[in-house]
Amino acid sequence: MSITLSVPLAVVQGARAYAESQGTSLNAMIRDLLARISSVDARKRNAAKAFREVSASVRGRRTFRAGYRFRRADAYDRDDGGVRVRNPFK
Repeated sequence: MSITLSVPLAVVQGARAYAESQGTSLNAMIRDLLARISSVDARKRNAAKAFREVSASVRGRRTFRAGYRFRRADAYDRDDGGVRVRNPFK
């Protein structure tokens, strides 16, 4: 896919010189930058989704106050049937 950008000549010349000093091309540098940006954005979206899921799963559950010392048993919850269910926080 091709895109067209409008960049001042001095910026392009400086960027080309930098790319050459790094042993790459300006095109490759821009392609890598865009790939990194989109990768970071995807990770942020995934982290936000996971946070929303965890937040929704703990609504209505007991909460722990600052300074609470967790016990091994706190790592598990019991549903109404007495079946052990692993805590989603671990």
